[in-house]
Amino acid sequence: MVYVIDVATITSAFVMTSLFADKSYYTDKNFVACAVFILFAVAFISYEKLLERFDFIVYDKLISFQHPSYDSRIAIITIDDNSLKALGQWPWSRALHARLIDRLRTIDNKAVVFDLLFTEQQESNAAADRLFAEAIARHGHVVLPVAPISESAPYAIDFAQPLPMFSEHAKLGHADVELDKDGVVRRVFLYAGIDSPAWPTLSLALLNDIKTKKQLSDVDHDEIKSLSDSDKLWTRSAEVLIPYVTELGAFQQVSYAQVLFNDAVLQRLRNKVIFVGITGTGLGARFSTPLTSIDHRLMTGIEWHANVYSMLSENHIIKPLSNSTMALLSAFCVGIFLLLLIQQKRQLTIFVLFGLFALALLMSGVLLKFAHIWMPPSAILVGTLFLYPLENWQRINRFVSIFWINKIRTSAALESIGDGVIITDNANTIIYANKGVEKILQTQFSELNGKMLHEILSFYPISDLVSVPRLKENFSALAIKSTKTPVEYNIKTSHGDELTVRVVCNEFYDEKNTKMGSVIAMTDITDTIELAKRVAHHKSYDDLTELPNRFQLLTQFDRMITAAERTNRVITVFFIALDGFKKINDAMGHHAGDKLLKMVSARLFETLQKGDIVGRWGGDEFVLLSEHLSKDTVFEMAQRILEVVRHRFEIDDLDVFVSASIGISFYPDNGLSSEIVVKRAGTAMYRVKQDGGNLYGLYSQELSADWTREQITLEKELRTAIKQRELQVLFQPIFNVRSHSISRIEALVRWPHPNRGYLSPSSFIPLAEKIRQIEPLGEMVLKESCEVASKLINLGYPIKVSVNLNPRQLVNRNLPQMIAQILRETSLPPQSLALEMTETAIVNDMERASSVLNEIKKLNITIALDDFGTGYSSLTLLRELPIDIIKIDKSFVHKLGENPNDLKIVQAIIGLGENLGLIVIAEGVETEEQVNLLTKYGCIYQQGYYFSRPISYMALYELMKNSQDVIPLRNSS
Repeated sequence: MVYVIDVATITSAFVMTSLFADKSYYTDKNFVACAVFILFAVAFISYEKLLERFDFIVYDKLISFQHPSYDSRIAIITIDDNSLKALGQWPWSRALHARLIDRLRTIDNKAVVFDLLFTEQQESNAAADRLFAEAIARHGHVVLPVAPISESAPYAIDFAQPLPMFSEHAKLGHADVELDKDGVVRRVFLYAGIDSPAWPTLSLALLNDIKTKKQLSDVDHDEIKSLSDSDKLWTRSAEVLIPYVTELGAFQQVSYAQVLFNDAVLQRLRNKVIFVGITGTGLGARFSTPLTSIDHRLMTGIEWHANVYSMLSENHIIKPLSNSTMALLSAFCVGIFLLLLIQQKRQLTIFVLFGLFALALLMSGVLLKFAHIWMPPSAILVGTLFLYPLENWQRINRFVSIFWINKIRTSAALESIGDGVIITDNANTIIYANKGVEKILQTQFSELNGKMLHEILSFYPISDLVSVPRLKENFSALAIKSTKTPVEYNIKTSHGDELTVRVVCNEFYDEKNTKMGSVIAMTDITDTIELAKRVAHHKSYDDLTELPNRFQLLTQFDRMITAAERTNRVITVFFIALDGFKKINDAMGHHAGDKLLKMVSARLFETLQKGDIVGRWGGDEFVLLSEHLSKDTVFEMAQRILEVVRHRFEIDDLDVFVSASIGISFYPDNGLSSEIVVKRAGTAMYRVKQDGGNLYGLYSQELSADWTREQITLEKELRTAIKQRELQVLFQPIFNVRSHSISRIEALVRWPHPNRGYLSPSSFIPLAEKIRQIEPLGEMVLKESCEVASKLINLGYPIKVSVNLNPRQLVNRNLPQMIAQILRETSLPPQSLALEMTETAIVNDMERASSVLNEIKKLNITIALDDFGTGYSSLTLLRELPIDIIKIDKSFVHKLGENPNDLKIVQAIIGLGENLGLIVIAEGVETEEQVNLLTKYGCIYQQGYYFSRPISYMALYELMKNSQDVIPLRNSS
């Protein structure tokens, strides 16, 4: 807090002023000395840029009055949100960029600049890289960026550049952006590079490539700035300021997707210089510029490059003066002002002072407008301000003396500030302490007055480890020797509280240079220090679980790697993910999910050995690091983690059970960096989860590659099977045990894979959801089911068909219209169709599901709730939604004759259905005993392998003709 320094300095100065109030120091010799001092001070302020932030404000204001006009020769092709939506997730295949270049070539495009780094090959599509390189060669005027990057070693600078196959026929320019101290971009270095400024900036490379006839004004190549202390330096030269165009978004901007697919848009780019860059939400670099205060939004990187090109091509370069030149000019201007005042023999009044201020600002504005030179005015303004006390020294001296003598006597000024101020005599005896000191030390001045300073203060430096007596000596030395630099100390109050204070000490002397005492100013910064600690903790630790977050975890992993390199230890990484965590969130709410994550993190923490680290990777994923495990004990540790996670959790008075999938990798066997080793443990975890979870698995390069190829192959085969209608719809009868007839059928889909055999829905439905093929699959199943039901009705069998709805279908706004269209096409009466859905499909979006189901209900279609009794909100759904049928989950039917609790649950569900007027269907019936018990308690609709497995349409037709002989019912009494 600079305020503390000011308090101490001003207080001591005022004490000295009171001592010399009767003496006059205004002589010609003193005047000349003060004038020379002011000129040197102005030069120093200007040279060191001490008031650079104020100069930034002036520059931004001046530049806002003289924007260059809109440059119609430039167009920006934006990779915006619409393009990302149309062309898919970023990054795109480089074949798209090749196509863009070829389309621009058809309109004789002058040049195209990509503000995109193409530093790595596309391993999944090497052909795309080749197409992009060929397109660059065909065009002949493509400019690509290079950029400085920081390596993992401290201060190491490297640069990212395009692949050789791209840079062979492209021009290269650096994309380095300089931020001023206030975070605003006002300047550009025309040349930069490693150790020498080898590359022109991106826009200058473009200007050189199209061979413009315009010549740039001379720029200073001699001043080279380095950005590193290491052997590899990023150097810059030829610094210029940018006169930004009229406003943000002033250049013509067109969407990347429009240029690819719209010829009319493409033609509008004829005779344009093209810039291609990212503007999509959350992507690409954005900068604060002098225009930001006008439009209140950041400038994209590609628009910034367009501004630089417009500046260079129109020769609107603004040249900043060198530090030496600025210092000389500033001192010269202040000297001219002083000579004018002396020559005119006029006293410097406030009005004259303001006039000189305006003149200095006008001079900077004129040079900026007409000479394109920027001369910062702040040093001139400060020097001009110093002329006021110089010209009015005697009057100010008398005023200050009288005013501050009264203030010191009454202590009013010192009592009004929040900081503590102590005044001691030359023996360090306290003679004054203000209210701020009393508040900080929690004591009264009467208890401090007359005591030695070290008797009432127990100061000790925060980072010092020396003993308390030595600390008192150190502080006594501090009190004797004046310091202008704040020093932070811990302090114990009279009540034993520990505070952190910032202290500044100033000494004051009499006319014989004899020390008269000291002024000690202190500020309580305890809250600030605590806030800084909390902020630092927040950056490194997860707010929910208090475990290290991803950044902190990798940082600690890097430290373990550094230690392991010296000891040759193996570091084991366990990547842990909870199975079925989404169900907990969906069924019980996110607050329950948060509680579960905190409980899991606590149990994982309890499994740690000394030196182990566990952190939250994100979501329901955790990473555990251990350097104490051998290859034999790794599996014991993994099994222990599985067991602690499987143990019962109690959340909101409910018993919750989850399992975990664990992937295991090793450093250095599976990688030489923390990120790679963790990533490969994650790959092993995902493979375990794919195989059903509740297990652990080791990372294997071959297994990972095989799994990836297997997934890609299966996705491709599923897309083909859905498109060519190769999936088979089977039907499982639902029997009415009283009439011994088939009253309903449920449609079930199977995939007769040529190599894998018949695949059940659990094998391919999640994959269909992932590749967004679930809606066409669901529509195909619904249409084929309605066709079969319509055929059977026409043959004289009054059948009703049930079709399962996927959660993704349920949120489709066009679902009711699609169902109505299929009913019309198949001529199936709406009352003959029942749509089944699980509770999970509904609770994900209760409001949306309720709206869609009510629309479907208006079509006179039956609604069935599948797997009833297994969720957390079954009764709520019966109350809120138009449910007609409830299907008892097979988990309750499976041990109906063995488990009395299952029998009671089934009875309760049947009774609930009867009271609500709902149809009750039992699933999973496999034994005669189950048939008899269900029939005894009033469940007449039954489904399961006891009656029939899912069968084809022809087999179903034959079964229906003989359905009277299908159920060998016995006396169920």
